[in-house]
Amino acid sequence: MKPPQKKPVGALQRLVNALFVPTAKAKPPAKAEPTAAQRKGGDPRAELARLIRTIRAKMDPRLLKLAEKVARKGPPTTDHERAMLSVELFLAQKDDGGAFAAKLRAKLEEEKRRGGPTHH
Repeated sequence: MKPPQKKPVGALQRLVNALFVPTAKAKPPAKAEPTAAQRKGGDPRAELARLIRTIRAKMDPRLLKLAEKVARKGPPTTDHERAMLSVELFLAQKDDGGAFAAKLRAKLEEEKRRGGPTHH
């Protein structure tokens, strides 16, 4: 008796095989390259401090100052503190050289002199 011949694989079956039938085992992930501190046997805290300095150097100083303020004082607890922090974050993200903040300060000072909110 003759062994049964394999039928030719159709396009749909090839697609299913390509998507769902593993052809080879996946390679294990490569080990991470050791850091300079690990290679030298140095202090991991020194390496962490170096990484923190690198990240801080890339951050916007105004936003960094606000983050330090929140870290010192803790998160805002009152609605007034939350509102002030929101305004500070908004102003820190503007790239107009402080023109909008100066205009806002002038408007608030004018409001304070008149004794209440401005009316339009």
